[in-house]
Amino acid sequence: MLNNTKKLVVYLDTATLEYMFLSYSERRNYPVMNKLFSVLNEGFENNVLCTPLSLDHLQPYIEKNQIDRKFLNMMGELGQVQFHQRFTVKMLQLIRVVNYFFEQMYKKDIWKDGFTSDPDERFVPGFNKYRAITAQNTIKALEREKKLSQLYFFIEKFKSGKKADSLAADHYKFFWEKFPDLIKPYLPLDGTPEENMKRFFEYEDIREIPEFHIVSTILYPLFETYGIEDIEYGMKDDILMDAETAACYMPYSHYYVTVSDIAEQFIENGVSDIYDVKVYDNSEKSLYKLIEDISKGVANIKASETKNEGKTQFRYGQSKNLY
Repeated sequence: MLNNTKKLVVYLDTATLEYMFLSYSERRNYPVMNKLFSVLNEGFENNVLCTPLSLDHLQPYIEKNQIDRKFLNMMGELGQVQFHQRFTVKMLQLIRVVNYFFEQMYKKDIWKDGFTSDPDERFVPGFNKYRAITAQNTIKALEREKKLSQLYFFIEKFKSGKKADSLAADHYKFFWEKFPDLIKPYLPLDGTPEENMKRFFEYEDIREIPEFHIVSTILYPLFETYGIEDIEYGMKDDILMDAETAACYMPYSHYYVTVSDIAEQFIENGVSDIYDVKVYDNSEKSLYKLIEDISKGVANIKASETKNEGKTQFRYGQSKNLY
């Protein structure tokens, strides 16, 4: 796991949050959502849990260049932590491994690769931390994410018969070619940047960078399941985008909710075990299991804190070798 925070981090996908918001705003009544909200809110107020916001969550709540204030208020009652944009997560993971490869010091905490602020900070419930988020900036950021998506790269390589684990060098050359100025400050002074990156791209272990490892592991089985015709005609775009989102955010979570097809791939391919993350689909039955597991996790933290006089020694698992 890449998340070594003391708090439990719960990621809810857009569909789950949509139903939760319907209950929160009293437009509908979903008992499971009421219960889940209550558990998440209580955990947040007790400073043992947070439910991060991502920009992807906001798109359904932008109307007339305004973000729905009630939705931000709901998220403010669940956690004041925000995920970076997906592009930023990918770039920061790459920079961390570039430093590792060239044996240079890189003292930034791992949480900084995933979150805009420290999840372990104490936040007051409310949407005050989200005031800097505007509809205009969100729309621009999401358009940028769409342009920088590498889903079509994987689709073309799948069609050409390339193996998923052989694509790592080309996957990260994309970042180097488009944004060299973001990477150059972290390269050694000896040799040219181009020479150093050529060496780096020959490093086989870049296949283990979490974002690439996850997306390359789960996309190919999805292509085979759906059939390439459905993929090409955009009939599964939403699910593929959820897969790309999961590749960035799942390793930084303790509990991750996504659509059933992706949850199934995580479990069948052992990805959730590798990153020590509990994965759920967004069915009612699965969400009740999530509630049960969160309640147990919170109870374990409280018991550990009491036993160790406030010094939490709870361990959430091991990270990948490169981290």
